[in-house]
Amino acid sequence: MFSKKLGFALGAVMIFLAIVAFILGRPPHRDARLYPLIRQYTPFVVEKNLGGLVIRRKDNPKFKVEPDAVNFYPQLQELERNWAAKHLSLKGDTLTILDDQGKPVKSIQLRNEKEKRFIRDYYQVKPQ
Repeated sequence: MFSKKLGFALGAVMIFLAIVAFILGRPPHRDARLYPLIRQYTPFVVEKNLGGLVIRRKDNPKFKVEPDAVNFYPQLQELERNWAAKHLSLKGDTLTILDDQGKPVKSIQLRNEKEKRFIRDYYQVKPQ
């Protein structure tokens, strides 16, 4: 009923769409040293559940975001950027993590320009 060419064309389209979804769903680059240090202080927790990944807040049990697979990492990054606008301060080579009242909790010495670029690009924190 269907020709072999049509079957191959449908297969190729499905493979192409799977590759595009894989590329779009990849997480952005995160610095291996800085991201885990900062992540300890962010209020967001990623949980696995039957429907996929869920973003919750440690301090607000009612907060729950369930983005689809393609939008999961951009949504998490946007939440972290909003948090960083108030809680991260970059002065020279020193990154300071602030609590909710604006008091310093931890200071991290940045080692090189690559780490500064990560803070500027991922969290969009401008140096002061």
